[in-house]
Amino acid sequence: MSVARLLVVCGDETRRQDFLRALSAAGWEGVLAASGLSEATALMRGVTQACIIVDAELADAPGLVAVRVLRNLCPHCKVIFTTSENTRDLEAQVRALGVFYYYINSTDKTELVAAVEDAIGAARPVRTGRPPRVLVVDDDPDFHVFVRAFLEPAGYGVLSAYSEAQGLDMARRDKPDVILLDIMMRSTTDGFEFCHEVRRDPQVKHTPILGVSALEERMAVQYSPDRDPELFPVDGYLRKPVAPERLFAELRRLVPVGA
Repeated sequence: MSVARLLVVCGDETRRQDFLRALSAAGWEGVLAASGLSEATALMRGVTQACIIVDAELADAPGLVAVRVLRNLCPHCKVIFTTSENTRDLEAQVRALGVFYYYINSTDKTELVAAVEDAIGAARPVRTGRPPRVLVVDDDPDFHVFVRAFLEPAGYGVLSAYSEAQGLDMARRDKPDVILLDIMMRSTTDGFEFCHEVRRDPQVKHTPILGVSALEERMAVQYSPDRDPELFPVDGYLRKPVAPERLFAELRRLVPVGA
């Protein structure tokens, strides 16, 4: 599992830089870029959530071929196909691939930025001079005490929510940098429902979610979000009881203290 990535694949250097500048101006940081399919394939290995902007002209393959290959590599990615010269035949072929958006390149990149936001949410707000905030959504008060005891001394701010509804309100209002989410709260589905609500909300859908649960122990079943990313679309998953060092490692991967 990984944080949703944003990748621009375009063989034309000038056009690629134009795309990157527009995304940077809209608040996107760490956007990946590639001139061709082989480079893009290497960047996408192991990524489960992504928005990939694929231009019709690549350095080593047609854009239409790249869409098929990248889709096989990352089945849940959202593809935005771009072209500078539109034809009916090209548009028909692109539409047949079921891409998320078909964009005709222009000087004004507002439409492209809007398509990216529709695909994976608005760019994450830049954090300036404050510690990263972790929203803990769990109905167990002891877990909140446990998490707060070692996260706050390590430089993280901790927000506490004890139900799905309270967690959603706080996520939308406080815009945490990462959400620590239990699956089983009042019901066995609260965590799943919370996750899907967040991913549907354009203002918070980009927020990394680290799932934690004692589901296997309490229900005597083996569970992994990797088996079905759409059921529980999180960016990481830990089984309870959670070892502090494992939690630290995952949080540093998702939102480093010094970032």
